[in-house]
Amino acid sequence: MTSIHRQFWSKKEEFLDPSNGIPPDVTFVIEDNNADQAQEVKAHKMFLAVASPVFRKMFYGSAKDTRDVIPVKETTKEAFETMINFIYETDIDWETKSIVELFYLANMAKKYLIDEMIECVQNVLATMPLSLDTVVETAETAEEFNQFEETSEALLDHCAMFLKSQLTTASSCFKFAAQYSDTDMNLTTLKLLGKIADLEEEELKIEMEKEKELKKCPAGHPLMLDTVQRGRWRCNSKLPSCNCFPKYALYASTIRYRCLTCDFDNCEPCYKT
Repeated sequence: MTSIHRQFWSKKEEFLDPSNGIPPDVTFVIEDNNADQAQEVKAHKMFLAVASPVFRKMFYGSAKDTRDVIPVKETTKEAFETMINFIYETDIDWETKSIVELFYLANMAKKYLIDEMIECVQNVLATMPLSLDTVVETAETAEEFNQFEETSEALLDHCAMFLKSQLTTASSCFKFAAQYSDTDMNLTTLKLLGKIADLEEEELKIEMEKEKELKKCPAGHPLMLDTVQRGRWRCNSKLPSCNCFPKYALYASTIRYRCLTCDFDNCEPCYKT
């Protein structure tokens, strides 16, 4: 790629400036029911087509749309304009976006198959600051946008993980649920608490699977890798294939797996047999 090409693709945002000399060749009219009048967003077909297969088909496919003005429904100007800015790689202040705006952006990204933007929005939602005062309201908003299943679930999981870190006892869970028992957010609160239970169950399953993978001493205790350097020691394995018990003393440099409860030792070859 020549320096001219690099400069062209690395400075796409400059083409949004009307004084650039290369005017946009498509205008989108945002038909927002909450706005007093239709609002326009201008862009260049080529940049949009490179970023989105939907735009590529729209502008350059066999049944291409030859209109210079294209209506857009079921979104806001802010959301559509942010998507255009994302394509042009302009700086976007994600921290100032509300949850509702982020869901509108997720909708735009999914509609136009811009995977990088979908991932970006989900990352913003997954790291959104929460508090005990805002977590249920945030989850309620996620429920309102459950038609965007993947994005909605990502935000609900984020809320549940936060609550799990805050509600560490059964009594704190009951107390938290009681706060919302007589409100419109009661069902959302119960769903979050249910998700906490699901998370704990999943963590328990993972721990149990890890436990199964661990080898045990004759008493049934798990053998753990001992990283502490000690003096000479003997492997306690009595496997027929074992050549080190009881004949040989092993040195501290030999990898040792040991039971911390009953002081049973295994050398690495015997542990992996």
